[in-house]
Amino acid sequence: MPGLVDCHTHLMEYATAEIHHTQGQAQEMAAISNLLTALQAGIVATGEHHLGHLVLSMPMAQYKKIRDMLPMASAIAYGCCWLGFEPKVLTSATWPGRSETRDTLTDRDYELMAEASEFPGENIFMNYTCANVPLAAAPNAGTVTYEESQLRHIIELFHKKGKKIGAHIEGDEAARRFLACGGDVIHHGHGISPETGAIMAKQKIPLVLTPAAGTSKRPTSPEEALAFYRQGIFLALASDSYIYPHPQADWISLPKDRLSGPADFLKVSGPVLRYFVENGVKKSDALRLITVNPRQLLHPEEGCAVLKPGCPADMILCSRLPAIETESLEDILLVITCGQIQVDRQI
Repeated sequence: MPGLVDCHTHLMEYATAEIHHTQGQAQEMAAISNLLTALQAGIVATGEHHLGHLVLSMPMAQYKKIRDMLPMASAIAYGCCWLGFEPKVLTSATWPGRSETRDTLTDRDYELMAEASEFPGENIFMNYTCANVPLAAAPNAGTVTYEESQLRHIIELFHKKGKKIGAHIEGDEAARRFLACGGDVIHHGHGISPETGAIMAKQKIPLVLTPAAGTSKRPTSPEEALAFYRQGIFLALASDSYIYPHPQADWISLPKDRLSGPADFLKVSGPVLRYFVENGVKKSDALRLITVNPRQLLHPEEGCAVLKPGCPADMILCSRLPAIETESLEDILLVITCGQIQVDRQI
């Protein structure tokens, strides 16, 4: 079957410090390690993010150099991140390794992010995030960031560069504002209503769900995900790794005090896909949420991104259907990319 695709991760930036406690040149080694872990889990493509960091100072271009070394079809989104601390903190891909407590970004900053971005990821944050810290340490988490006039201007800057823009979003207020200003892809979308979902379906706005965590709100449940699917919204599932599972994500059998990563992708997506199948969705259609759909978000130029002549031969060989019939990586026997076997558990 087509290889798994995790279209919202932070494996090359934030996770390098959180998992490996590295910075400087060692950050490159940690990024490669994290991506290799993903490849071993049957993930043949990831949607990476470079949002700037309080300490890590690797420049934008270096991420692509690292990515190009690896036999994966990963894409990178560049953006800025508002952390909901007190005082609030802003980081940006255009000046990594530093932070601000006020908005100092210029039009040129946003243009540079747009020019470098390869897919519409978390280019902007419509809400202050709690990231991986307890909510008590981020009292502003969830508060809406951009006013409509500024938001419309930023989106226009991306569109003038020929790029779609994605956003970190929770709640109806942020989602409606983003949609009204011409935004293209919603990431997380926790806490948005069916009414907002109807607008998204009408405007053909994709929704990247992160069932484990990602915002200050409870993640979207399997039941809510199916309701969005039946509204006709284009859905993809992602891990947002590495991240601590939300305490209210009780449908996921992962420790809430341990960072979950690419090796947990099947456990993150499994409850959603099984609920879909149990409620009448074909297994092949459910699997599109972790294969074909996220691949199309990352690489729309590939067309339908299926296994047929002329399409990339990024595939996995499994003894049972991943996420639906098994959450064990041992059932992913082969991972094939770039015309080569990259992982073989039968050796």
